[in-house]
Amino acid sequence: MNKSTSKYDANFTAGGLLINEFLVLKSILTSENTLEELKNEIEDNNLIAIKTKGARQRIITEITRRYNQVPKSFWGFFYELNLKEQKQALLYLCLKTYPLIFDIHFEVTVKKFKTSGRLIEYDIKMRIDEIASIDKSVADWSDLTLKKLNIQYRKTLKDAGLLKGNELIKSEIYNPIFWNYFKKNGDNWFLTACFIQN
Repeated sequence: MNKSTSKYDANFTAGGLLINEFLVLKSILTSENTLEELKNEIEDNNLIAIKTKGARQRIITEITRRYNQVPKSFWGFFYELNLKEQKQALLYLCLKTYPLIFDIHFEVTVKKFKTSGRLIEYDIKMRIDEIASIDKSVADWSDLTLKKLNIQYRKTLKDAGLLKGNELIKSEIYNPIFWNYFKKNGDNWFLTACFIQN
């Protein structure tokens, strides 16, 4: 059986921003042996407090994917932020980790912010349908998976403070240290993602 060559996957449905999980895993994510300790946490459940091993494995797999997207220094920066800033920093990780979420965000959400300022379920469904028309892997996903992705993406925007109801909201973070981190690391696109600059 041929392995899919699609750059898209539906693993984002595992849990949106995962803010609570990232906060309770601070000691692991800032340790010297992070990847080994994350594997141990799947077995031991000392910090994450997710009852079933299968659910823990799924969540920790996605945390590990996101962890691997940034340099170790990111975590020192992250844990110094306030909660609102941490949520937007986790949105940054989601956009870096999941090509489908990055695509939807820039092809739909950023454009909607510049035009109507509103985002509804149908807008995202239309973009996923477009992607499915050229990507067999996405076309094979169940309706339930597509619906979950749509819901989880909009919930993530709400949790990050960029969506209220159907209204898109410019980031309300005014701390220059926060934005300078992304500029300094060549990720100016994240300012656009948060509707800060064009």
